[in-house]
Amino acid sequence: MQVDKGRVLHEIMQRLKKIKNGEGVLLQPYKKDRSIWVVMQKNCYCVHERGFSHNDVVVEEKKIKKLLKVMCRREFPRSKKIWLTMLTHDALLCCAKDHHFEVHSA
Repeated sequence: MQVDKGRVLHEIMQRLKKIKNGEGVLLQPYKKDRSIWVVMQKNCYCVHERGFSHNDVVVEEKKIKKLLKVMCRREFPRSKKIWLTMLTHDALLCCAKDHHFEVHSA
């Protein structure tokens, strides 16, 4: 689903409250040439940034909103809408190979 850039942080935080261990959220601009992956792993979130920067960060729940705000500003500077996709564990395993990061088993 497409989300306005101004509401994307609110939408992400709502989705992250509902996901289970091993599931995640994918954020992409319209062209889908950059991405931010957020994967829940036990008590923390693994965030994978692929675009202008290539970062892999493990962050606790308290700090996820600030990190995503910085990453969205860096990766989607001119985007008006952002694609938001919910991913199951199986979909993450499949897509992670294409984007060169690892998803650990729950």
